[in-house]
Amino acid sequence: MDPRAHAPTQQGQPGSLYGFDMRHYVVADSPTHGCAHDAAVRALTHGGIYPIEHAINAIGLRDRAALSVLERHRELQIQPTEASLVLYVNTLGRLHLRPASQERISYEAGDHCEDLGFIDAGAAVLEEIEAAHTLLQQREAEAHGVIRAALEELQRSGEIAHVLDEVIDHVEHVESVCFYLGDRFFALMDRYTNLIDDKRSRGFLSLLREKNFEQWTTEESLAVASLHALFLSGRSVRFEEFNGTLLAAERLLQRLDELAQAYSAAGNEIQVPPDLGLFDRARRIREQTLHAVGKPWLRYRWIYGLNFQKVERILEHSESDEPVDVWWTEFRNDYRLMVGPADAFVPSEHAGMSQLAQAAIARDAAGMRCNCGSVAVTGWVEYLMERIVGSAVVAASADYGMSSSIRDIGRLVTYDDDALIASIHAMTPADFFTCFVSRELVERVGTAEAGVIASSVQKRMQFNRWHFIPGNLDRPLILKSRHWYYPPLIPDIAIHSDMHRAAHNRARVKYSIRSPGPDMSRPSLNIASRYYRGFYDVRVVRMEGDEFEIGDILRVRRRTLWLEALYAALSHYLMSPGAERLVRTGFQAGTYWDIPAPQAVQSGASGGQIRATSPVSDAKTALMAAQA
Repeated sequence: MDPRAHAPTQQGQPGSLYGFDMRHYVVADSPTHGCAHDAAVRALTHGGIYPIEHAINAIGLRDRAALSVLERHRELQIQPTEASLVLYVNTLGRLHLRPASQERISYEAGDHCEDLGFIDAGAAVLEEIEAAHTLLQQREAEAHGVIRAALEELQRSGEIAHVLDEVIDHVEHVESVCFYLGDRFFALMDRYTNLIDDKRSRGFLSLLREKNFEQWTTEESLAVASLHALFLSGRSVRFEEFNGTLLAAERLLQRLDELAQAYSAAGNEIQVPPDLGLFDRARRIREQTLHAVGKPWLRYRWIYGLNFQKVERILEHSESDEPVDVWWTEFRNDYRLMVGPADAFVPSEHAGMSQLAQAAIARDAAGMRCNCGSVAVTGWVEYLMERIVGSAVVAASADYGMSSSIRDIGRLVTYDDDALIASIHAMTPADFFTCFVSRELVERVGTAEAGVIASSVQKRMQFNRWHFIPGNLDRPLILKSRHWYYPPLIPDIAIHSDMHRAAHNRARVKYSIRSPGPDMSRPSLNIASRYYRGFYDVRVVRMEGDEFEIGDILRVRRRTLWLEALYAALSHYLMSPGAERLVRTGFQAGTYWDIPAPQAVQSGASGGQIRATSPVSDAKTALMAAQA
């Protein structure tokens, strides 16, 4: 395990605007000799953990020019003594390759940088760097012409002030936004805000309300136009694609083209003509995303936790590599117990999970006591949820997993808009639950530490779900006093997420997968003629070791589809005449199922906070024995 992975910023020592001093990932292993280009790439990629194709977008144009020239001059060496070029990195982990005579870049009053070494570049090399930088500036100026023209059209139509207000509102409801404009850093994060107003100061975007459009600088125009175009192309989650990177006009246009081409290559029938204006192009890309329902391809996001960058990608297929009948292998005994024998045929996956869901709902509605599952479970629906999360943990070889949603879906079953809005606004985090399942966690970290991890995760996920639920309402219906975020829409896979956020660090969330439901490739969840996304999820976490692979996303998403059958059946039942009010009372913070090692099950050891040696009830054990 990387000894820096949980190294906090020391009291009195410099941190960063992210919260953690990113130099930990660079300085300790920085070479003082050898190829200058290789040394720069190692610093750029945070010691080799940040993929170069993404990391290159984090640095400024001048630094990119210098790096490209160094690649052609691999004879140039890094050295500890001062020379014409200096390679340095700041607490944000941003690399600079600048003339040593220039003052080091500072991103705030308390920011610090550290020299990694010097490069003795002669006059000819320095001229190459200047020429490369000039070329990049020219390309950026051409791209900015497209940006400015789109904004001027908004100004002529009288929409510019409204668009600015919308951009500020969208930024406010994204969990983390942070990007560079040249050598300046702008953000709305837990630890730092300068994009919009906070209690301490006015925000960069907010101040534009008091400035004539004709006086907007290149940076100001770029920020507003980019954020507006990104939102149009895929809601505010698109903002996060530029997290930790340079927000540049050329890169913005490239990224929109990449997205459009990726959708078309996957078989999307919506075309994006190259002659469309910036904002019309972005709207057409949004249309492409909305045509994902029922398609075989799958949108997902790759997340780099150290700077919050979230990059959308497309998989050409969404089927997991598991056996077709894996659901039956795992749930046939539950099916026989709750539904009945299926000797003549094996039900299809979705039909079988729907039957299981309906049987669990019927048992809960009848008040039938559930003697299955862990101590966290108080009913049959909860038992089925716990089994699905446990299946995801095992299938992805995760250390633990979870699923969160609302305890009482019946509160949303109303056809009166005012009543629905009032109900949603009256909710608190306690109105949500988190089902937590771990795998041999007690054995590895001890009962006390396992309990801390489980409880902290459960409370955090309840808090997050409370933030997400209003995001399904039409924007004008959400009260200004209610804090909320746009709900997650597509699966994601994250690396190095255990830094910056105290909750992630406490819970050791190094690698993770989140599969929200229903995702954009599936129909929305219908509750009383209102349609919801990001209503539930399945998440899995690894605390160390290898990061998850793409196949793991598909296995976890398969379990989200199993949950889809459960939530669809539950909402359908609650909308039926005479339905009993079914409220999730289990999954209280600190109660969970820790799946024991196989030998612990065989020997009868309890292996953590579980009701029995396994999640199997006495009745079910007897049934299995009889069938054997």
